[in-house]
Amino acid sequence: MPISDSRETILSEASQLFASKGYSSVSMRHVAEHVGMTPANLYYHFKNKEDLIRESLAFVFTGKTQPLEDIIRDQTDPERRFALFVSWFSQLLFEDDIFAKLVCRELLDGDDRRMEFLAKNVLQRPFNILVDIIDDFLETKDSVLSAISVVGMILGHYQLATVLQHLHGDRPEYGHPDWITAHVLDEFRSRATARSDRSDAHD
Repeated sequence: MPISDSRETILSEASQLFASKGYSSVSMRHVAEHVGMTPANLYYHFKNKEDLIRESLAFVFTGKTQPLEDIIRDQTDPERRFALFVSWFSQLLFEDDIFAKLVCRELLDGDDRRMEFLAKNVLQRPFNILVDIIDDFLETKDSVLSAISVVGMILGHYQLATVLQHLHGDRPEYGHPDWITAHVLDEFRSRATARSDRSDAHD
């Protein structure tokens, strides 16, 4: 098997193991056995477990932004761009199980160096896209803080989805990306309307 193919196979399998079992429960030997190679061969590709974790995260997260950039590139309407971002992120969380679990694991127990690596190399680009969209769409004193609120709102819906189904008043659509997109848009649209109204008044 070519080295590049071996590395991609390792990253694919390791990311699934880390997502399902957590970092502490998965050893280098465990990954090697799962992939069907010796630990020595695994260490040929990755110098240690932390290196494997970091590269697995980059493997899962890298490339997720490109579809977002493709779909919003030709969109000029700020509300439409905002809705497309929310839909993209909601679908990632609810439909890509490995991505969602690794995001939540990192938020809970990721160490500082790994979080810095992810923030700078993987997460900064989509976050910048959201901030730019908010600058165009919302009436806000702090577009970065508003972007954090949007991300937190979507993450909260994902993390609470399994609990909500057992609470009185829950509806099946509450855990669907399309409903979440519509709900988040409704929550923020009033601030967009206020901005639009002020712009019209100056015309």
